[in-house]
Amino acid sequence: MFGKKYGPIGVDLGSGHLRAVQLGQNGQGLFLQAGGIKTKPEEIKFGTPDWQRWALEALREIVRENSFKGAKVITALPSDDLFIDQVRVPRASSAAAMEQAAFAKVQSKLPFKPEEGLLKYVLAEPPEAKGPEVEVVVMGAGRLALEVHLAIYEQAGLEVAGIIPWPLAMITSYARFFCRRKHEQDRVSILMSVGTHHCNVVICRGMALLFARVVPIGFAELNNDAGLMHRLTAELDACARYYQTMPSAAPIERLVFLAGSGVSRAVCEGVAGLAQRMQIAAQVGDVLSAIRVDPVEQKMMIDRRNSKVDWSLAFGLSLQGVKG
Repeated sequence: MFGKKYGPIGVDLGSGHLRAVQLGQNGQGLFLQAGGIKTKPEEIKFGTPDWQRWALEALREIVRENSFKGAKVITALPSDDLFIDQVRVPRASSAAAMEQAAFAKVQSKLPFKPEEGLLKYVLAEPPEAKGPEVEVVVMGAGRLALEVHLAIYEQAGLEVAGIIPWPLAMITSYARFFCRRKHEQDRVSILMSVGTHHCNVVICRGMALLFARVVPIGFAELNNDAGLMHRLTAELDACARYYQTMPSAAPIERLVFLAGSGVSRAVCEGVAGLAQRMQIAAQVGDVLSAIRVDPVEQKMMIDRRNSKVDWSLAFGLSLQGVKG
């Protein structure tokens, strides 16, 4: 009675792993159609020609060995390649004026020449905000980095249907799987996702982005220096304190650690301690546990048992094409 609708292949190509998933929807709701993961060899440095060759072969293998439908891909630039900064500018009567003011504020911080990259901005404030200043998240990338990523997908025989900034993909996963009730959509939450060399931090209210930052500490650094957990929680606390200085900032009520169910106990304890100090609720948000596998298509390269991998970004990317 109900036909299946497949989303695009969501590809999270980071500095340590390549994750690809495809979600679908039928009369029973969302299901996981296919997925796979490849881990980058330690001797290969991110961004080098060797990394590009590895990424291409890894992507080809994942697609070849799994039951993906179609060739459309939605991806996100890795934290290393996406510039992101948050600034305050005077509230203006036109979007063009606010954009110009925001881009001028970040120009000296850009890792590429303004004419050699692409910039976009997102207003990071609740609809009711009326103050003289407006909070803006500026995101951008150099054209060379974009061309490198597009070439990888083209050579793998895939069609890039879109490149979504990682903060928006994180929020999409959170809103779909952990923010389903109306009252939850009105609560301000801080989301965190720890990768190989980065921790991505987002503060949102439902689908509305309010804050985003990359903290340069990941599992590789935490495994080598347990003391860095204190620094990571201090950085998260600093993110929350910055947000609280924003005009019309509602209180943060929830902390969601987007991670696999088998994530490090030490990291979970550090996150729980931070939430306790902030006097807010905390939880581990494992998207794998929130989705069912299509019983017809069981072949995939994802270990759903006690997984340490965070799939929220890849899920959020595939969800861009699955509505309802």
